[in-house]
Amino acid sequence: MNRRELLKSGAVTVTTGMFGLWPTIRAYAGTPVDTLVVVTEYGPNSLDVQGLGANQPTHGPSWNVYDRLLSYGTKTLPDGTASYDYKSLTPELAESWEVAEDGMSATFKLRPNAVFHDGSPVTAADVKWSFDRAVQIGGFSPIQMAAGSMEKPEQFEAVDDHTFRIHFIRKDKLTLPDLAVNIPVVMNSKLAKAHATDKDPWAQEWLERNEAGSGAFKVESWNPGQELILTRFDGWTQGKLPALKRVIVREIPAAGTRRSLLEKGDADVSYGLPPKDFAELAVGGKVKVVGVPVENALVYLDMNVKIPPFDKPEVRKAIAYAIPYDAIMKVASTDAACRCSDRAKAKSRNRSGRSHRRTTPILTRRVRFSPPPGSRTASKRRSASISASRRSANRPRFSFRSRWGNWASK
Repeated sequence: MNRRELLKSGAVTVTTGMFGLWPTIRAYAGTPVDTLVVVTEYGPNSLDVQGLGANQPTHGPSWNVYDRLLSYGTKTLPDGTASYDYKSLTPELAESWEVAEDGMSATFKLRPNAVFHDGSPVTAADVKWSFDRAVQIGGFSPIQMAAGSMEKPEQFEAVDDHTFRIHFIRKDKLTLPDLAVNIPVVMNSKLAKAHATDKDPWAQEWLERNEAGSGAFKVESWNPGQELILTRFDGWTQGKLPALKRVIVREIPAAGTRRSLLEKGDADVSYGLPPKDFAELAVGGKVKVVGVPVENALVYLDMNVKIPPFDKPEVRKAIAYAIPYDAIMKVASTDAACRCSDRAKAKSRNRSGRSHRRTTPILTRRVRFSPPPGSRTASKRRSASISASRRSANRPRFSFRSRWGNWASK
């Protein structure tokens, strides 16, 4: 599935959510087959993923409300679970693209029938304004754009209404993949500029509470800290229209309450439960638990090598060897993690003379384990995201992707 298959086959991102009052949740116990109820610990603090201070759950609505030029392809894991494939790029707003012979620019042809949620056409001018905004707004957005060597507005050109060009400041194999991540969204520039001011030229205040997208879903309502409701945008033509018509995401801080709602059928999907709960749910038979690798997230214990005693490799090595990796995996992650290494990569790095920075892991819901600093093996970054969900037999199979991975249930 590509990025939008997250909701196309009847799906939703689970990086938003809200609520905590049992009576209201009970009211959703018999939701229609085209409606999904998601419960999660906490939700977005903004609808503007490019905005300053946007938290991680903000990526949830952004992933579905906005489109990008490109998306990622899909692959099937050994256990049959579908996962995104960052090595495969697929069309989204751009129906085609071509890199110049000299490798210093890329030209994108936009879909002529793509429209924003207000019905206005998506043009290259909107892409230009959105990319200008991403590299100039400050905060994390310019950092993410720079990861693909997109650093200044002069790189972006609206050739005509349906042709957009990026001029490269250097040849960078990450430029095109960087267009499929969550930051380079395409916004309705006319709508946004109508709410801009001299003090707020990028309309951050308005876009924090409103959306200007062209994605497969639009925001029906948002009550920060409580509830987000997404509805299908029937004018979306960048792929197969989602099976789901409505997604209700509510915040339930207590993991135990979320688990109970799942088991009783009062909610369809949740994620971020304690590993012990996932392990018990997996064998309980009432819900389906799905975990997939996450290749772009790092959580680790690092040491400042510029100050004593961590400036000594022997100290770092001793600390690393003192950490009970296997015990952490067994007890804290309930055997939901694995320990990986890649000796060949380590030898290659060492021979090339590049610095070989190693890290010592700490436990997280998405667990990463690295070999001890100073050892001869390099870490193979791997993690696992796990989701639990419940669907009655007469409800359609659905799949959805969050920023951290893909999830499936029925």
